[in-house]
Amino acid sequence: MDPGQLCFEVTKSKISWGTYFRDQMKPKFGGGFEDYSGRGPSVVAENAAGEKRVVAVAKKVQEAKDKAVEIENDFKALGAAAWCERYDVPPSFVSD
Repeated sequence: MDPGQLCFEVTKSKISWGTYFRDQMKPKFGGGFEDYSGRGPSVVAENAAGEKRVVAVAKKVQEAKDKAVEIENDFKALGAAAWCERYDVPPSFVSD
């Protein structure tokens, strides 16, 4: 991949182990159930250096796939500087 280019992919949600273990340490009385799913499926941008950054999070995989296509099209249409500003990504992420 050339510098200034990004690759977009969708990653599925993962279990939030920190929340799980913290919940296991709570006393059984008065405790509550917490969501261990962490964040939902994510749209991840990868730069030429192999660094990854979450650009968006969705509730369902299909929603994330649709969002990934939209984000990639925005990158192509807007150019790196405007895209970085829109998606709150540092310009150095794209240029590295």
